[in-house]
Amino acid sequence: MTSPLRLKRQSAKSPKIDHSQNHDSQLVAAVLVDTPVSHLEGIYDYLIPQEFIEAATIGTKVIVDFNSKMQEGLIVDIKPQNSDYKLKPINKLNSPSGLVGTDYLRYLETVRNRFGGSLWTVIKQAIPSRVAKEELGILHFEEQSSKALPRNNRNEYFAKSDIELLSTSKRVKWAVNFSDNDSLVKLILEIIEHRSTLGQVLIVVPDGKDFQYISDSLSDIYGSKFLQLGSHLSKSIRYRNFLRILLSNISVIITTRSGALAPLRPNSTVVVISDIDESHYELHAPGWNTRDVSLLRSSDTSLIFISTSHSLEIERLISLGWLERKTFKSKSKRQVISSDNGNSYISVIKNGVTKGNVLVSVAEKGYSNLFLCSKCRNSAICSCGGKLKFEKDAQSPECNLCGKIYLDWTCSFCGNNIPYVVSKGIEKNAEEIGRALPKSSILISSGAKQVTKLPSGNHIVLATIGSEPNGDYSAVVLLNGEKLFNKPTLRAEEVLRYNWFNILAKTKLQSQVYVSLLNNHPLSQAILRGSSSHSLDGYLREREKSKLPPYFRFVKVWGVKSEISKFSENLRSSYNFNVDGPIELDRLSSKIIIRCALSDSQKLVDLLDDITKLQGLKRKSIFQFRFDSFDF
Repeated sequence: MTSPLRLKRQSAKSPKIDHSQNHDSQLVAAVLVDTPVSHLEGIYDYLIPQEFIEAATIGTKVIVDFNSKMQEGLIVDIKPQNSDYKLKPINKLNSPSGLVGTDYLRYLETVRNRFGGSLWTVIKQAIPSRVAKEELGILHFEEQSSKALPRNNRNEYFAKSDIELLSTSKRVKWAVNFSDNDSLVKLILEIIEHRSTLGQVLIVVPDGKDFQYISDSLSDIYGSKFLQLGSHLSKSIRYRNFLRILLSNISVIITTRSGALAPLRPNSTVVVISDIDESHYELHAPGWNTRDVSLLRSSDTSLIFISTSHSLEIERLISLGWLERKTFKSKSKRQVISSDNGNSYISVIKNGVTKGNVLVSVAEKGYSNLFLCSKCRNSAICSCGGKLKFEKDAQSPECNLCGKIYLDWTCSFCGNNIPYVVSKGIEKNAEEIGRALPKSSILISSGAKQVTKLPSGNHIVLATIGSEPNGDYSAVVLLNGEKLFNKPTLRAEEVLRYNWFNILAKTKLQSQVYVSLLNNHPLSQAILRGSSSHSLDGYLREREKSKLPPYFRFVKVWGVKSEISKFSENLRSSYNFNVDGPIELDRLSSKIIIRCALSDSQKLVDLLDDITKLQGLKRKSIFQFRFDSFDF
């Protein structure tokens, strides 16, 4: 799938040694050095001092002198000295002996080869910073976690044949569609019940809300056999837990994106929850995502992707037969009401709030984020060029860019002073619902002010996407469908499908759902059928014809205008890649977007790595690039 890491093997040379010295017992470590510049990344030879002979094994992190600076390195090979050159010695050890196993390093190399850049960047993202005192307590954890996992014979969701497969060492490759939130933890527990007897189970969740929701249940059941791994932990605890995964008898691990590269024992299982969620995408270079790095795991690692609606990348693998779909239909009997014939969502809210809580999904926070002149329909524009918005009703509009307030706004085109609201924020929607249902309790969950737990009683909860409180809702209102479905982004359609099916998973057995799309819309039809995969086959065929993901890989490359322009010309004349741009970013820089077929992606990764290393050697401004961003 990927080519091996291409590193230049060099020696840190200095004047020749005195041949009269005896060097028969001297060993040399080949060290992958974390150099400050990418074009110098390579393997260099260093002597192993006698005091480190036993501990300085392959996979041990060390500190070495590189270019008169102390740099971290990783021992990747050990050999007898057979050179007449005097080599610099290793200064000190910087990890337990053999911290990075050969298989684990090979896996990290595979990740680097897919996304490009420096291997040391991937190593640093995978392995937490060292806290030496935490290495002393690992034996204590070994004793604590020596008990067997509790077994409860959970066989509620999977068929008998599936249970038999889960209980054997055969590789499992499933894409699971679930439709009820209360089933998610039970589903995960059933997987753990059978897979944890064979190897470790790593559960990767998108955000803190899911992390806490699932983690609470797992910690109560599995105790010391269970641990958390993620960036929310302190530096000490994160390093301690990383060592426990390696050295202790830990069976169940839960993490967010930052722990997706954790080392696992053979025959382990990786469970990825909601891979389409943007939180699964690493923001720092090289910009990997949890779905792809899980798919790059060794061939003995089982993979289970669980979501209300899968990404198109997973849907493609299902269509190829590489992943097997497992579907668990919702137990809810939903009455779906579309926006045809002028149907109002107020009646859905009014009926629902008499039976329980009602969830109203809104696209944007704020009050009125965009308005036009009610007479000529021109945009309300500030003198600086920014667009005007209202923070509250009856207040004067202010500029979204510079903050200027217009006490007596009039249209700069026709002089009219009556606004026409185009884009309603969550507060404007709450105000209108409050006027229609004046005696109802209304809660707003958005941005930094999220409702984490519903209070007792019946409430109308307005929430922006991703801010919905967990709970069972008697009615759900899905607003702004046309706006969200038609956003000018690459993943708009699949993200809306995922978000809405996620919300539907919170409904009660008997519930009403209002969809702000016409009845014949593909997404409305998917909701009516209770199938998030409905109509996706045709959508995938359109993507393939248009040379879009998941059939093509995208890479964004940016840098100095003149250099980007030359590079784009060379690409068009010498390679069979699709190149869009250059696109100006600012006065000095621009970007291009390159797309290539999956079969050519390694060639493109290698090309960009070679270009950036060449630029470093020539001391030119180095390109930045990012493969497979969440959106463009």
